[in-house]
Amino acid sequence: MNRALLVGFWCCAGAFGAPSAKFDSDARRWLLRNEVMEASFQLGPAGTFEFRGMHYLTASQDWPAAKSVASAPIRLTLDQSSFDASTMYVLLKEWTSAAPRGGLRQNILLEESRGLGKVLVEIDLYSNLAVLRQGIRYFNTSGRAVHVTAASPVHWDLHAAAASYRALRVEQWMPMPGPNPADFQRILSNVDPGGRVLQTASGAHNHYCSWIAVNDASGQGIALGWEFDGRMTVDLRHQASEQTLQFSSRISGLYHPVPAGEEFQVPRAFAALYAGGPDDAGFVTQRFTEEVLAKPLPPGMPFPAVIWDSWAYGQGIDEETLRREAALAAKLGVEVFIVDLGWARALGDWTPDPVKFPGGMRGLSDYVHSLGMKFGIHFAWPEAAPDSPVLRQNPDWRSSVDYDYYGADSLCLAHEPVRQWIVAEAVRVIDETNADWILQDGENMVKECRKTTHTHHPLDSNYANAVDGLDWILKQVQAHRSHVLWENCENGGNMMTFQMVQNYATSILNDASGARAARQAAYGATFPFPSRYSDRYMPEQSMNAYTARSYLFGGPWILMNKLALLDAPDFEYLGREIARFKSIRETVRDGKILHVTNPPAEGRTDAIAAYDPATDSAVAVVTRDGAAAATFALRVGEFRRDKSYIVTFADDPRILTLTGEQIGRTGISVRLPERWGTEVVTITPAAADGRSRLQ
Repeated sequence: MNRALLVGFWCCAGAFGAPSAKFDSDARRWLLRNEVMEASFQLGPAGTFEFRGMHYLTASQDWPAAKSVASAPIRLTLDQSSFDASTMYVLLKEWTSAAPRGGLRQNILLEESRGLGKVLVEIDLYSNLAVLRQGIRYFNTSGRAVHVTAASPVHWDLHAAAASYRALRVEQWMPMPGPNPADFQRILSNVDPGGRVLQTASGAHNHYCSWIAVNDASGQGIALGWEFDGRMTVDLRHQASEQTLQFSSRISGLYHPVPAGEEFQVPRAFAALYAGGPDDAGFVTQRFTEEVLAKPLPPGMPFPAVIWDSWAYGQGIDEETLRREAALAAKLGVEVFIVDLGWARALGDWTPDPVKFPGGMRGLSDYVHSLGMKFGIHFAWPEAAPDSPVLRQNPDWRSSVDYDYYGADSLCLAHEPVRQWIVAEAVRVIDETNADWILQDGENMVKECRKTTHTHHPLDSNYANAVDGLDWILKQVQAHRSHVLWENCENGGNMMTFQMVQNYATSILNDASGARAARQAAYGATFPFPSRYSDRYMPEQSMNAYTARSYLFGGPWILMNKLALLDAPDFEYLGREIARFKSIRETVRDGKILHVTNPPAEGRTDAIAAYDPATDSAVAVVTRDGAAAATFALRVGEFRRDKSYIVTFADDPRILTLTGEQIGRTGISVRLPERWGTEVVTITPAAADGRSRLQ
């Protein structure tokens, strides 16, 4: 991209405010700009459509297109014909329109020169976000049916002047036996300058979250995210000799039929520019996710919520037991009460068990609502017991691969009658139980199915089950019952994608794995995702600072213990920590997540913090996990150096007044007298009289 020409164009246009797009008809170049970034695309002299470059205005960073290869965003294969860097197009139309959630969309409609069809490129830009979101839609105007056999949602060929780059990826929750179990570990990798591929395999039942962040030694960085729940691979390659940094991708097992006159949507993806390190990559991604992608929360609902879930009782639940637990939960300050697996007659037979709940679920739901709590219910709708009525009547609805969720068979969500039945069942269950919350569970929400008797193509299971199945079902049910919030649980958090956030209010991380594991998972997941997508299940029955406070930082805090068995001191202690969670949750939800230390591990002290720029305040949770030292220097570098701040603690009676320079340079001395213990630190701006402005 010619930086001087680009600046001159925008100066003349006078477009330095909200998102704008300009088309130079002579150069056939599109220039998009907001307050913090600009980007350029061009239809070249030969008719090839190319990305030309991005510039991060705030940090004066350039990400121009590679010089040695053409950077072509459109990458598709139709049967044996490919759309790539050499494909020629005719421009049919270009226009701007409103993008979802208040952005600007540049639309570019192209016709492929061989008569294979039309392509609509959609490029979104939002105010004050250094993020470019892109979608590709193919329209089959060839007059015959075709199959999309390859598509690359993520494809960038960038000029890379730095000698070396470092990449950050985050694993999902995959605890199964084998050589590579995954539990939200942060994976930092040096990118090989000789061109060896660094791979990120994402989606349901895959290894990584659908995100990667890359930066050079100076902190110039780009983070990429993709909006697809199915299995997909993104490759990163650095060719230092050619000064190129290349991202490419492929959707697994793609063979999607596109009849004449119909269209195919390539999953959307985004590129976020940042300056600094991993926390900065996370912050720009999280801001974009919350403002543009994430499922909106109901106005006025406190979130992340405190939740109680019945799983401590397994499937041995009944109405009397749950009424007793609901009364105790309400006393603790619980906000959502969830009935987990075991309420129905069987998986797939979504009718209340007549022995456990002789009056149905509505009586319990009404009682929970009368206590001031929301009512939630476990609903594993992709699964059905072999002898359930739905499978006795429709045995062919099974997926060709069975994932053995509590002895149930797997349903193929891409098969049209299955998804229609699930939508009807979901709406009925919500209405009959008066549910406010759905805990969606199952083993692999994107099933593999190669049946020739189903309505999807047998070779298109991955895309069809993800887009035409899972995503379609959720959109339909939520359109009918929009007040209900959904929690993503794939028998644990192994579908952590930027499509997931569009359908769910939150997601589980590792599944009731205990205090240390909860901190480890929240540490990893809060790099790519907003903290509300890191809910934690607490199974511990006894309470102390180490245990309870290991669940304070993140999304919804979900109690999975028997409240009736807590002794009075533990019950009272838990109530106090729930009140503490509520006092800090908005800062954690809205703030920049700061991974102050290395990940939590036995034998050391770990710290994680959230800094809220709007209030210039922060909260940190510091945990001594068997470490030798009884003090820890908490350094937070986000505060103004010359400004004074009030520092308070959950247990330590000290009240400190420190400058931002002191907090960032020498740090706050946190006392941790117990070998296994946790302290909560709150930092707020001081008023002229020395008190906290937020008191």
